[in-house]
Amino acid sequence: MRMLFDIHCHTMSLARPAIGRFVDAFMQGGLESIYSQVAAPGYLLPSLALKGGEPIRNLLAAVENDPADLIALLEDDLSGAFTAEHVPRKGILGMSGISFLDDDWDTWLICPLMMDFGARATGGPSYYSAPPRKSIEEAVRETLAGIRGYRRMRPDGRIVVRPFLGIDPGARGAAETERLLTRYFTGYARRSASQLSAFKAAGRWRGDPERPQRGSFAGIKLYPPLGFDPWPEGRAELDATKLLYRFCQKRRIPLVVHCDDQGYRTIPFQESARFTEPSRWGTILKAFPDLVVDFAHFGERYLAHGKARDEWTDTIISLMRRYPGVHADVAFNGSDPAYWKRLQHLLGNLDGPTADTVRERLLFGTDFVISLMKARSYLDYVLDFAESPLEPGLKRAMISENPARFLFGG
Repeated sequence: MRMLFDIHCHTMSLARPAIGRFVDAFMQGGLESIYSQVAAPGYLLPSLALKGGEPIRNLLAAVENDPADLIALLEDDLSGAFTAEHVPRKGILGMSGISFLDDDWDTWLICPLMMDFGARATGGPSYYSAPPRKSIEEAVRETLAGIRGYRRMRPDGRIVVRPFLGIDPGARGAAETERLLTRYFTGYARRSASQLSAFKAAGRWRGDPERPQRGSFAGIKLYPPLGFDPWPEGRAELDATKLLYRFCQKRRIPLVVHCDDQGYRTIPFQESARFTEPSRWGTILKAFPDLVVDFAHFGERYLAHGKARDEWTDTIISLMRRYPGVHADVAFNGSDPAYWKRLQHLLGNLDGPTADTVRERLLFGTDFVISLMKARSYLDYVLDFAESPLEPGLKRAMISENPARFLFGG
């Protein structure tokens, strides 16, 4: 089966994010919070005012769907269902398959990433001050119900869904982390046939998040701006985090870790930046050199200037050269089509062997629905990538060959 991949997207409903904690962090951060949100052009808060608020209305029109309908919406968008006469673009998905990059493909595989919003839940300064319940079980129920709903709605659909489970092991503790990993990854198999079989069986799931179908999840999502520290100082948190790394390394379960200086942040900005900085992973990878990890957003820094802007990206490239499991995705980055030219320039300035390594580790991702803060649609993001100045071989590697190795490789 010939597959195209979106390795980084989201299908969660508005019930999942810890919106109150996001607002608390923003209000308590003073000028730091205002700068970190407003100074980043075209990111979160500035996008609310663009084009009379059209991006935020468009985002809400998508995210107010339940996950099953949101997956179907992606399929419809790829088919061109939302284009009009004044939009000079056509869909890429038809009855016979997918036409993309001058070739024919069978399937579009997406990886919706869950986030552990409830791990560090705290009460706020409001009248209803009790912390909201954001359990992993409810997030799992929503995610798996969405996949089941899509499978039943469109048994012959072209989208394959392989979700990633969000866990903050330091906050959950070793016992709960082990329980969650055992529950959701018992029977995990990295082979593509096993992953596709698990997706096809998703329609038979009976709705109990504590009794998932075998192979329900394809990997794990880690998110520092919510408080996850990849190498904590406290002994108990470090033990729980090492347990997760050890479990994933042994089974070759891929990790996706947020790595830009923005995002959905519920902790102080400086703390978030310290936890997110990819150099912290030098110690981790030295201890667990066979981890398979994707640094999301390729280390983009919206608030740094000059050489510092590329510092995190350069660190990721250095880690790629030393560890064969290190990858990076470009999710959200391509919401600004000018990014593709900048990526081309970056690759062109690397020495030959380093450039070859990076080209083999880059992964296509969209960060949908967050990408709608800047890109008009899912289809636009995909077509902007296809029409970018990147060479054809690199485009095919990023959207097919590389993510297949990341998810299914040895």
